[in-house]
Amino acid sequence: MRISEGESIFAHMTALASQYEALNLAQGLMWLQTSPVLLEEGIRAMSDPSLHQYTHPAGFYPLRETLAHLSERFFGVSYDPVSEISITVGATQALFSVVQALTKPGDEAIFIEPAYDSYLPALQIGTLKAYAVSLDIRPSGVFLHWEKVERYLSPRTRLLLLNFPHNPTGRVLRPSDVKVLEEIAQRFPELVIVVDEAYEYMYWHPDPEREEALPPRSLRQSPLLREKTVIVGSLGKVVGATGWRLGYVAAPAPLTTRIRAVHQFITFCASTPLQVAVARYLSADPHRVFYFHAALLERRKAFVSLLRSHTSLEVLPPEGGYFVLVRSNNQDLPDRLLAEHLTRTAKVAAIPLSPFYKDGTDSGWLRLCFARPMDMLREAAQRLGQVYPAGLSIAHLNE
Repeated sequence: MRISEGESIFAHMTALASQYEALNLAQGLMWLQTSPVLLEEGIRAMSDPSLHQYTHPAGFYPLRETLAHLSERFFGVSYDPVSEISITVGATQALFSVVQALTKPGDEAIFIEPAYDSYLPALQIGTLKAYAVSLDIRPSGVFLHWEKVERYLSPRTRLLLLNFPHNPTGRVLRPSDVKVLEEIAQRFPELVIVVDEAYEYMYWHPDPEREEALPPRSLRQSPLLREKTVIVGSLGKVVGATGWRLGYVAAPAPLTTRIRAVHQFITFCASTPLQVAVARYLSADPHRVFYFHAALLERRKAFVSLLRSHTSLEVLPPEGGYFVLVRSNNQDLPDRLLAEHLTRTAKVAAIPLSPFYKDGTDSGWLRLCFARPMDMLREAAQRLGQVYPAGLSIAHLNE
């Protein structure tokens, strides 16, 4: 399969939203106020002439040390900042580096879909044979059937690429998943599990009426899996500054050595002053990783309620992250055309899920980002309600 030469669905829908002056709930970035303290640290770092040079390719050491402390404090598992943590230019670059470092042409990989759209290109550039296993998405929840993964596992499988909390469905890691993966890891000793934990601290109570965060979970908490797993994280998501393009990789030292060997020849290092600013910000108060939790939980509760009261859409609240899925019971348009139609007419931009599938599967679900100002969410629900009032068939959209 050739890598698509077109623009990503995120770029396409964002451009369409701009063209039609629509409310952009498509792009997965946070439109909430970044901490003023973080911005002050950024200004201070930018104003220091000594911080405008390269760092070590592995990253600014105090930031690596901070990440080790955060992992130990909130997951009960530490990493050696010298040999097991590396700073990258965002989680996407981290993922590409991991794939290139840990595989060779002809190896096999398994990933879970719907999948963030950089996963498949990363595997294709690595010239891997990639197998996709689909989640079962229902209004009652999201189900991962591990027997489907088992069908593709073999001694040639080098990578199992996972994502918790999952983008776009919001499914989180469960104890039953850990048990299955421990058994798989024992049967396939050459297998490396790569987990995208971009939303690592965003674990919510399953009931959206309860504005309650739950303790985060990670495969690293299993002693067995800690030694078989590469954690890919997004500091940009944690601090609400995705444009700063800061990610990280936490992995056992032998894997880290290989990953760093690739990373240094892609970007060499991430931005020095921004690394310094984030290190100072998080080290001063580790609980700042939860800075946005109250606002996100408030918005999850409100947006789910608004969608359910104003529209006839099926609504799937997330267990983690900041996306909600919606679909119509009476859907005649392909999801991409529907998303484009809603952008033009309802003036609300969403992301269709078909580009998250290797073969373009159309499940009918659209992804909406609720990390937005509350007024925008209220207006979006009202606009969607004009298209999807209770009991209305949308077959007319094909006319």
